[in-house]
Amino acid sequence: MSFHDLSLNKKQHNLQISIEKKNIEIKSKNNDFKNIVFLMFLYFLQGIPIGLTASLPYILSSRNVSYFYQATFSLASWPFAMKLLWAPIVDSVFIERIGRRKSWLVPIQYLIGIFMIIFADYVHEMIENNKIFSSYDIYILTSIFFMFTFLAATQDIAVDGWGLTILSKEKASWASICNNAGSTSGVLIGNSLFLILESEDFCNRYIRPIFGLPAQEYGLVDLREFMHFFGVVFIVSTTLILFFKQEKNNYKDESLESNLSISETFGLLTKIVKLEPVQQLLLILFTCKIAFATSSIRTLKMIEVGVPKETLGLINGYFQFIQILTPIFAGKLYDLSKPLEAFYKIYSIRILITIFLVLWVYVTPEFRTANNEYPYYYFLLYIALNSLYFLIFSAMALFKTAFFTHISDKNIGGTYMTLLNTIANIGVHWPTTLSLYLIDVLSIKHCVFEKMPNISSYSAVRKRFFNDFVKNIHENTCSTEFEQKNCHGYGAKCAFRIDAFYLLSIICSLIGVFWLFKFKKIISYLQSLSKQEWRITELKKNQIIIK
Repeated sequence: MSFHDLSLNKKQHNLQISIEKKNIEIKSKNNDFKNIVFLMFLYFLQGIPIGLTASLPYILSSRNVSYFYQATFSLASWPFAMKLLWAPIVDSVFIERIGRRKSWLVPIQYLIGIFMIIFADYVHEMIENNKIFSSYDIYILTSIFFMFTFLAATQDIAVDGWGLTILSKEKASWASICNNAGSTSGVLIGNSLFLILESEDFCNRYIRPIFGLPAQEYGLVDLREFMHFFGVVFIVSTTLILFFKQEKNNYKDESLESNLSISETFGLLTKIVKLEPVQQLLLILFTCKIAFATSSIRTLKMIEVGVPKETLGLINGYFQFIQILTPIFAGKLYDLSKPLEAFYKIYSIRILITIFLVLWVYVTPEFRTANNEYPYYYFLLYIALNSLYFLIFSAMALFKTAFFTHISDKNIGGTYMTLLNTIANIGVHWPTTLSLYLIDVLSIKHCVFEKMPNISSYSAVRKRFFNDFVKNIHENTCSTEFEQKNCHGYGAKCAFRIDAFYLLSIICSLIGVFWLFKFKKIISYLQSLSKQEWRITELKKNQIIIK
């Protein structure tokens, strides 16, 4: 063979290799695109039960459910804050033949779908037909949605883990984008869109006229239909995943923490918590949200005075988008090299805005028109004021996450971040649940008629009977379930004589001011520490050693 032939063969060989590499790159890009869509869909599914759980307090408030019962139902959202307790089990126990993540994803999503279908009729009948909710009703309702949130939190653990391996290294950062976009979309559908479609008034005013449909005494979708539909979506999509989506069993090549046993993972968490800087940071995370404990109650107070729940749900959807967009701009406006100090600086601004929003709730009834509606400018003012609040809220969340990323031991970053986020989430939930209980306990209520009948034409006997009847009503303090049922049975309603919401909001704001002074030096100290002070591992001869 001549030299020319050898040279030609070499060029053809190199060209073939180049084409093969190009084909692999194209295939990898196609796979990444498909996997990004797949991940986003999984996070979207996760957001449905979470959004639905978040919509229930709005519906319960419109049914005049007490704050004690609202506090009880708020426990249904706790599993997401507590998932660290069973995350090591999800990461460590699996069936190799099925796949590390599919071993949990498939049965969990089947359970969500099946339970949605099973409980749809029961939950619908309980909410739609109950004028008065008993403690038994609330405990059952809380248990059902606690289960949904628990299953969604477990699905989140599995999907987070799959997101680490399903994408190429070049697209690994897209996992967090899929999480944010997918779960937010699911929450919007399960919360805002559901409240809109469920509302008789909103559908008759804005949706049915568009399609030339007559007004009805019900919305386009009720709770039963919504749960049935998404129950089927969960079951069908999970079946497709089971048979058509393969999982790469590359768990042996994953990070150190991915291959730890359950006991080793909890041992690692114990070592992290023993670090003095971590203990101080956990105290900050556990207490910093006391100042804003009544924030989520503001919406319930507005529904209480007649602001439509579906309108507030729609506005809440707009605020969700603000939370997505804020990190893009906040990263440019603030110095992220010192995120904890940036968090501290805007903390006082959030307290100030919180006080203004409490005043807004107080003056809300003054905006109500003669026909018990609220004008458009009321909602525009509310959106403007609350937009500022959510900008600060989202910026604080960004700074918190940036600091977590900065200090986390990179060799065990997943475990480290999960611990910090868990305590941060608990720090959000416990003040809210406690404040709901306290509002119910500290408030003084009484039973009142919304509109007193004209008794001028009554006979003397009937007037005396009616006056005794009114006296019994006024002596009813609505402090027990029995008295509440009696009050509603008389055609009256329980109203606040003294509303502890405002008192508690002031107390929480003062605690926030005290917090600012108490933790100023600690925050500066934690920000000044080197990364080495936060580590429990070190790299020796290319091996990760736990100190």
